[in-house]
Amino acid sequence: MVSDGVPGIVHTSFGKITLLRQLGKGKSGHSFLAALNGRSVVFKRMHNEPCAYYTFTDDKVQLEIRAYEKLSTIGIPMPELIGYDQEQQFIVKTYIDGHVGHEWIAQTDDDETIIERLFAMSAKLRSHNLNIDYFPANFVITGSQLYYVDYEINPYSYEWSLEQWGIYYWANHRGMAEYVRSGDWRGINESANSGIPIKAPFEAQVRRWRTMFQTVSHPGNLNA
Repeated sequence: MVSDGVPGIVHTSFGKITLLRQLGKGKSGHSFLAALNGRSVVFKRMHNEPCAYYTFTDDKVQLEIRAYEKLSTIGIPMPELIGYDQEQQFIVKTYIDGHVGHEWIAQTDDDETIIERLFAMSAKLRSHNLNIDYFPANFVITGSQLYYVDYEINPYSYEWSLEQWGIYYWANHRGMAEYVRSGDWRGINESANSGIPIKAPFEAQVRRWRTMFQTVSHPGNLNA
């Protein structure tokens, strides 16, 4: 990655990017709030750190580009891809201002509009035989709008679907509040590095949401 020696400055083929602050770290990379040509953007630099419950099958930048193209075709609300550099392993996308999903959950316990939108998004993706990463940190809420701000997709599997996996994080307000405050996973996951949410205390809430919002109910049939 080319730099002129000034901390936080990255030169790209589409302009000079000024890194402002780190937004977070995921399975594939570190994301930063940045400025490009007078606009706010997200700069994501890929890393090679292993994940105990997920394996990448290809170059991470290429995986994200292909996922972005697929999600765009399907019509999933998400940030626009501005540019990328495969050799230097980064992508740049528009910044969506709002509440990150895990922070929203920590502060909200009675707004089900977003949960309804989440189930609708899941149904649309399932009709294309796809899962996304439903962990709340991968979403931004702006008013009543829900955006998926990661570009990760995977073939649909019931084990990692919204209804069997991701929705339990969205139901766990107290555990998510502690995770936001301290980064402690113990209140949201069954065990460290498991990637499996705590479920038992939230089964009643999740059943209610499924009854209200789920439009596809049979795990073995995408057309159910």
